[in-house]
Amino acid sequence: MRRHWLLLVLVPVTTAVSIFFFSRFQEKKYKSDTVIYTGIASGYKIEGGNNDGGGGWSATSTGFDNLLSLINSRDTRDEVCLRLLAWHLMTDPTGYMPQPGAPAAGATASRAPGGLLHRLFGTKSAPDQLLPAPVRARLLGATLEETTARVRTAFQAGPRNPVYRLVNSKVAFYSEEALWAITAARVKDSDLVQIEYTTTDPIICQKTLEILIDVSIRKHKELFTGQNETVVNYFDQSAQKAYKRLQEAEQRLLAFHQKHNIVDYEKQISASTDERQLAADKYNLLEMQYAGAFSTLKSVENTLGHRGGSNLKSQEIIRLRSQLSGLNKQISELELVGNAVPGAPARLARLKQQADQLTTRMSDAVNGEYADTHSVRGVNVKELLSDYSKNTLQVEDLKSQLNLMRQQKQASAGQYNALVPLGAEIRKIRREVEVAEKEYLSQMEGLKQSKLSQQNGVLASQLRVVDPPYLPLTSTGSKLMMLLIGGFLGAFLLTGAGVVTVGMLDNSLQNPAHAAAVTTFPVAGIIPKPTGPKPTPNDHAKRAEDHLARHLLLKFQRKVNIEKPYIIGVLSTQFTEGKTEICCSLAANLNDMGIKTLSLFPNDHALQVIPNDDTQFYSPLQGLAKGVTVADIAGKAVHSDSVIIIEFPALLETTYPASLLQGLDLILVAVRAERTWTQADKAVFQSIRTVTKAPIEIILNGVLPEYVIEFIGARTRGTSPAYAPALPPYPPQALLN
Repeated sequence: MRRHWLLLVLVPVTTAVSIFFFSRFQEKKYKSDTVIYTGIASGYKIEGGNNDGGGGWSATSTGFDNLLSLINSRDTRDEVCLRLLAWHLMTDPTGYMPQPGAPAAGATASRAPGGLLHRLFGTKSAPDQLLPAPVRARLLGATLEETTARVRTAFQAGPRNPVYRLVNSKVAFYSEEALWAITAARVKDSDLVQIEYTTTDPIICQKTLEILIDVSIRKHKELFTGQNETVVNYFDQSAQKAYKRLQEAEQRLLAFHQKHNIVDYEKQISASTDERQLAADKYNLLEMQYAGAFSTLKSVENTLGHRGGSNLKSQEIIRLRSQLSGLNKQISELELVGNAVPGAPARLARLKQQADQLTTRMSDAVNGEYADTHSVRGVNVKELLSDYSKNTLQVEDLKSQLNLMRQQKQASAGQYNALVPLGAEIRKIRREVEVAEKEYLSQMEGLKQSKLSQQNGVLASQLRVVDPPYLPLTSTGSKLMMLLIGGFLGAFLLTGAGVVTVGMLDNSLQNPAHAAAVTTFPVAGIIPKPTGPKPTPNDHAKRAEDHLARHLLLKFQRKVNIEKPYIIGVLSTQFTEGKTEICCSLAANLNDMGIKTLSLFPNDHALQVIPNDDTQFYSPLQGLAKGVTVADIAGKAVHSDSVIIIEFPALLETTYPASLLQGLDLILVAVRAERTWTQADKAVFQSIRTVTKAPIEIILNGVLPEYVIEFIGARTRGTSPAYAPALPPYPPQALLN
């Protein structure tokens, strides 16, 4: 980042200047807002219906989401655009006219010459204008409602209509896209919804919010009042069908009762059962009484038969007894019928009177018979005849009652037998009535609940404007400064991140430590990258050369064969790696230290190196023959305490004297610091290691200053000039002579 500080400064500054240049003439923005009370969270509701369960926070959140989605819907924005356009046409069909009370400094863009519509839609001669004058004339009506209806009809005509193209364009104020600047949100956890709109004209800003409020409230009310209409109609129709089925079932039950004379089947079957059982019990009792009376009568008749059967068989007594038996039977029947037959009481009284008369006559006849008879076997004949008379009357009475009870028993059994088979059918009809009644009640309950929900929807749809839209008098604060700061910081961060990323992804050999790790060769020295046109003697390059020379001196001191010179080979895998510069620099530094050097360069460097006594050129082809030594190429004797520096041609580019590798004491590999170490480089030096035992070390060429300081160390303070004594350390030679 220090190397690219200029880029880190230039890019953010350029970005900020560009933002300022393109944003300095931006239009002023005016913002207005309004607040609507919804009553969704805490509004009053009628108990019952679907409102008792309560959805809690989730239902409240859903209600607000529905309202906000309705406000932001495309259909709502389209209608607002159409109504705003109709209002503008009614305000001024040719352009924009400020309303009374408009701010003096606002809406400068809208008051441009020719009016707002003229500025937005072009002149009369423009062939591509969106809303030409003839179209505006056709849209304009006598009232605002008529103009709105015409504008809506034109919009619904299709994509070829100018109004449709206007609403679906990007024109300010009247396009659906322009109204995306409207924002609606719930005010914290309250029942209020705040709607904000920001645009370049204050009057249109206020009017747009007013139209939006009217449209949203109307749509919200239609949605709430109509959402249960289908449910109410369903339950209403279902309740009517269920009521019709109930009426049909009840009519069938009524017809069945009328057909079989049934008032209450359970009571009637119970009474019939009791009556049948009572008649049977009474019939059995009468049978027993009749059997006893008849047995007593037979006993009396047997007793009287021993005295005079002729008296007992008297025709008068038998006739009277027969008449009395008939009268008693008729009396029993009339008593059983009661008042049901007309004239029955009078006839019953006459029959009882006749029976009394017959009883008296029969008693007189018996008393007469008594006068002619006497007691038999110690039995009083008078009492016997009296018992006979009483038993006869009792037998006849019981006989008549037994006949009547037999008829009554048969009638009760017939009524019971007629009611019993009707039980299954009447239960079936009653079950149909019960099912129809339950279905009807269920549908009526659903109808009640749906109507309660519908009524609550009507109550919930009553949105009220708490804070109406206002006319903004001043524009909102400019965001130019925020844009400048944000653009500057954003460009700086992005540029810095890019620089850091590129640096982290850089695989070049700039760092000596990284170069040693990648190449597996130690770094003998570095050559700094030039930082200026006129380097000073004390710069990093000089210090780096001195550092390399000292390193070679240490290597020279560890020479194995002291009888021959120290031979250094300078190699590289590619051209322009800086081998010649390294050879010249090493020779110059060693000569300054008093060490004799001989530099051998390939003969293609004759035009690059100035020849002298310490410089020679050789042909690389001479070193291809086996057994060729450096002395053979040098062609002259070299002292054992001297250093021979041989520059090899590029190993991967041309032929190099491979035979000279065995005689080298040290191999220095020149590598440009800005390039990467490839697989070809590794392969060629692995082959060289198999030929020579000389150590291989790296010299990086073009290292950045920060890595130079890291490699050779930084000076804490500047160097002082060399000490110069006033007198020489020893007397001059002339004085000694």
